[in-house]
Amino acid sequence: MNNILTDTYKKWIITVTPENKLCSHFSFTITSPTGYEQHVTMGGDNEKRAFERAKEMIDMEIEFDRENS
Repeated sequence: MNNILTDTYKKWIITVTPENKLCSHFSFTITSPTGYEQHVTMGGDNEKRAFERAKEMIDMEIEFDRENS
């Protein structure tokens, strides 16, 4: 469980890291194509959920950017 996992989603980079924080076992960082990073310490209780939450957050960021441009 010491592996750092990465994936891309809609040109964003997702990095999921094992990190115990309260009831969460994984954190994640999302990085936009322009280099903007956001870190979530309580990303999920398993790797799959952390990736799902990261993708949800990316979708929200893209929609927010679309509404404000």
